[in-house]
Amino acid sequence: MGELELAIGELYQTCGQLWPEHKKFWMDMGQAEFKHADDIGRMSKIISERPENFELGRSFSPNAIKTFISGVKSNIQRLKKKESSEINALFMARDIEQSYLESKYVEITKTEDKEFRSLTSGIYSDTVLHRDYLNKRIRDLASH
Repeated sequence: MGELELAIGELYQTCGQLWPEHKKFWMDMGQAEFKHADDIGRMSKIISERPENFELGRSFSPNAIKTFISGVKSNIQRLKKKESSEINALFMARDIEQSYLESKYVEITKTEDKEFRSLTSGIYSDTVLHRDYLNKRIRDLASH
C-alpha cells in the first residue's frame, strides 16, 4: 500500500511539472501522498510492535494492489508523453482518490490503538479532501 501511495505521489508531481500554472495544487497533493506512504510504514510498525491490539479487518489482494500500481505508472508514462490533457489528469486523479483501495484504509484492521486510528483517519480525511478539491477543479475547468 505504501508503494501505491508513492506511485500516486509521483503521478501528481508529474502533473505539477506539466501544468506549472497549477503546480502548487499538484505538488501539495503529491506531498500528501508521500506522507501517506510514511504513515503506512508507521502503521505497519505499530502492528508488528503491538499485534495483540489488532484484529484482521478487510484485506486487500496483493495482486489488486500491484495492478493498481501498474495502472498509475502507466498513466505517469502517458502524461510524460503528453498524451493527456489537464482535465483528463483531473478525472484520473479523482478516480484514484475515489478508488476502493484508496478509500478503505480505516477497514484494514480493527483496533482501539489511538495512534493507528489517528493515522488511518488522517489518510481517509486527506483522501476525502483531495476528491472534493478535484471535483471542484473539474467543475471549474469544465465551465471555462
